[in-house]
Amino acid sequence: MTTAGNYDSLRKPAVATIGMFDGVHLGHQAVIASLRAEAERKSLVPMVVTFSRHPRQVLHPDADVQLLMTPADKVAALEAAGADVVVMLDFDKALAAMTAREFIGFLHTRYNVRSLIVGYDHRFGHNRSEGFDDYVAYGAELGMEVIQTPEVPSELGHISSSVIRRLLLEGDVETANGMLSRRYSLTGTVVEGMHNGRRIGFPTANVDMENSTVLVPGNGVYAVSVMTPDGVRRRGMLNIGNRPTIGEGLQRTVEVNIFDFTGDLYGKRLRLELVALVRRERKMSGLAELQRQLLCDKEEIETILKQHNL
Repeated sequence: MTTAGNYDSLRKPAVATIGMFDGVHLGHQAVIASLRAEAERKSLVPMVVTFSRHPRQVLHPDADVQLLMTPADKVAALEAAGADVVVMLDFDKALAAMTAREFIGFLHTRYNVRSLIVGYDHRFGHNRSEGFDDYVAYGAELGMEVIQTPEVPSELGHISSSVIRRLLLEGDVETANGMLSRRYSLTGTVVEGMHNGRRIGFPTANVDMENSTVLVPGNGVYAVSVMTPDGVRRRGMLNIGNRPTIGEGLQRTVEVNIFDFTGDLYGKRLRLELVALVRRERKMSGLAELQRQLLCDKEEIETILKQHNL
């Protein structure tokens, strides 16, 4: 377990909310806004209790669980949203075996939680058949008030981490970004590539996502904003896919052509913020057609990024 934020040995009375909070999307942000309001009303510390691993990674080890952010990015986003304290629990089999009553008691005893904020559709504890009325009863036994937040109305439709994952896999970055209220990002280290891009005037940085648990969106060409190691934000063209024209179509890669940039990036980390999908990946007749298409892609991407003031 790790904690973040100013907290005097976790002794101060707190109001807490619990959940995976993957992505810290608009729905999560609304819950944290309710958390802060309750904290101010009762002079309590606003605390978010979350998990370093998704419960499915423990309960279903063979499941391919792809998250929207790393634990470190999640802590930063939760703090930015208004949490004074973030408690990161390691979700293990012992924690999974706790009933809702036991978990509420654990929060009360271990973290001095006096009030608990629960999302409108959130369930927890070993027996998922229990619901909000049960949580209220368990809290009352301890003198803890349990409050439920309503669903956030949105023109984008139902907002959830699973919906955002689906949108990203479909390439609908713009709707996903709207639900996240920020641009979806990928961070990785630049590794040696095949150097084919240089042959047609589009050198790329090959970003290694091999050991990342973060979801890589669907194959295609994307307009991106790139944060380079020198701290400068630059425009770029990202290709996610299997390189069907110049590769064997077997290995999936994440490659970015950074506009107006020269320099050695090998071994350095890049942060790629996805702005929009320009087109799906497709096989060209050869390098000449690929070069012509990339020139068109770059022109379109320049226009898109200017529209986003990037």
